[in-house]
Amino acid sequence: MRIKNLLSALAFLFIANIAFSQSFTIGGLVGWGVPQGEVFTNGDEKLSGGGLTFDFDALYHLEKFDNKLGVGINYNTSVLFGKNSDAALDIGIFGLTLYGVKAHYNFLDKKVTPYGSLALGLSQFSTPDISDGNGNTIEGERASGFGIKPEVGFILGGFVISTSYLVPMKYGDFEQSAGVWQIAIGYRYISY
Repeated sequence: MRIKNLLSALAFLFIANIAFSQSFTIGGLVGWGVPQGEVFTNGDEKLSGGGLTFDFDALYHLEKFDNKLGVGINYNTSVLFGKNSDAALDIGIFGLTLYGVKAHYNFLDKKVTPYGSLALGLSQFSTPDISDGNGNTIEGERASGFGIKPEVGFILGGFVISTSYLVPMKYGDFEQSAGVWQIAIGYRYISY
């Protein structure tokens, strides 16, 4: 929890600092995620088919690079749905979140431009607490690790189409890796 509070404070300071700058962008994306890694399989059987993703970033663009290179913060989360075992009603919910720093590069200086980016930071894998309604609760699992998320896409006058890949990594005591491939659409507010 302290890490989340620290990252939130840093994000606020970063956004407050760039709010007075002429060269910044803020982007938000929603999309679909396909789980990757050993956590989401049981032998040859896939335990999760996919889920919703959300991505937010705030970037300061460097005038030295003609505003093509942006650096800043990134928050990315995925809620993935599936099953935990062979039981018909055993539904699993998995979460993957990345709190990181991001470098973003626009290849062209036009209304329509391809781009590439790389985010690095703290990644968390989690499952929710489950209650049976009789006061019995099974606590969810949470673990953290290092996260890497490359992304490529197009900016179409502000609208964004992208694909990214949260590289499968091992988290804490988990012996298996977890990651997610994402396809998303959204909008990037540009102020330069």
